[in-house]
Amino acid sequence: MTMMSTAGTPTGSFLAAYDAAGDADKVKLLFLWVATKPMELFAELRAHRPVLVTPGQGPVLLTRFADVEEALSRPMVFTVRPYAPKMDPTVGPFMLGRDGTVFNQRDKGILRAMMQQADLSKVREMVAAIARDSIAAGAADGRLELISQLTRRTPAELTGRYFGFPGPDIATLLKWSYATQYDMFHNLTDDATIHANSVAAGAAMKDYLTWFLADRRTQAEADPSIDDVVVRLLRLKTPEVIGFDFDRVMTNTMGLLVGGIETTSAACAQAVDQLIDRPDALAGALKAAKAGDDATFDATVWEALRFNPINPFVGRLSVAPYTIAAGTDRATEIAPGRLVLISTCSAMHDGTVVPNPEAFDTTRPDYHYFHLGYGLHRCLGDQVSLVQVPEVVKQLLLAGFTKRADGPAGHLDFQNGPFPESFTLVKG
Repeated sequence: MTMMSTAGTPTGSFLAAYDAAGDADKVKLLFLWVATKPMELFAELRAHRPVLVTPGQGPVLLTRFADVEEALSRPMVFTVRPYAPKMDPTVGPFMLGRDGTVFNQRDKGILRAMMQQADLSKVREMVAAIARDSIAAGAADGRLELISQLTRRTPAELTGRYFGFPGPDIATLLKWSYATQYDMFHNLTDDATIHANSVAAGAAMKDYLTWFLADRRTQAEADPSIDDVVVRLLRLKTPEVIGFDFDRVMTNTMGLLVGGIETTSAACAQAVDQLIDRPDALAGALKAAKAGDDATFDATVWEALRFNPINPFVGRLSVAPYTIAAGTDRATEIAPGRLVLISTCSAMHDGTVVPNPEAFDTTRPDYHYFHLGYGLHRCLGDQVSLVQVPEVVKQLLLAGFTKRADGPAGHLDFQNGPFPESFTLVKG
């Protein structure tokens, strides 16, 4: 039984150490624990301090399911404004760095119309073929280095085949993806070198796309059978007053790359890592894969990812006074100008909403998951992700790679960066 201190927090706990630390060290401790023991930290916060307000102008951390949904449903209060200074110099004004603007309404609407649900069976077939080829090419020695040989390569190839942005080559596409994703979503310290790498990647993409899009338009005009998302954008004819011109096509084409590779790679690798640690779940996944039961297989993958999601939280900037969880005993006023860390990871383990959160349960409803975001900024390519991530994992398991390699190589390694960098499997 946990012994409670007189302050209402467990003795010998994260919160006891946090409260004992000086104000200058509290945020450092918080980020250290998020990086090393997120699930344990979030469980304690949900139970004892679900809205954690750090000193001064430090961040506010939300950990309960209801509060996460509430904050992400208030985009004009909890805004994505901090992303714009990193995105705009690289890709131009972009929907992911805006709230309640024409970029959100017009651009997102157009992009969603270009990615049809009718495409999904074809997308899944593409992913399966790419993954099989990648596994065959990478596993000649009976070992497969998951990140470099499969989970990055597959979404990169799909970016070319389905989205229509192949890049000069896969290596360059991966370089651009890494630089932009790192700066836009993981550069919390505003490191100037990381930002400069992203801006340089953006400039190189623009140089490439300037001629590529013009050439692709000519090809599409000559051959009506050519079809991918970029070609659909190039064929789109809108009145001048709509303002969706060539620059918007270029920005949104770059956006198709920015959010698609590293997040997909991380989701695949982290789901596999969790499955291997759960023999019963792994066996169930293999059975479903061999039976062609995609519904059960996909549910197993997303449930596995719940135990190590790709992000511990998403960041927003509060721009107006707001009381989160009003009317409850955790009601907290959040002042304008505060960074709000909205923990979707914690929310997916909140037992007040998610039944038996520590159990592995493949029957959970989709609304108990935040893997693809929530609200206005839910992942633009969510429907593609819903088939791509599990299909990559399925092809890996069907190829027999269900066992960790010996030693450190057989464990997921981020190499002190924001993304999985190495993870070697062998056939089980």
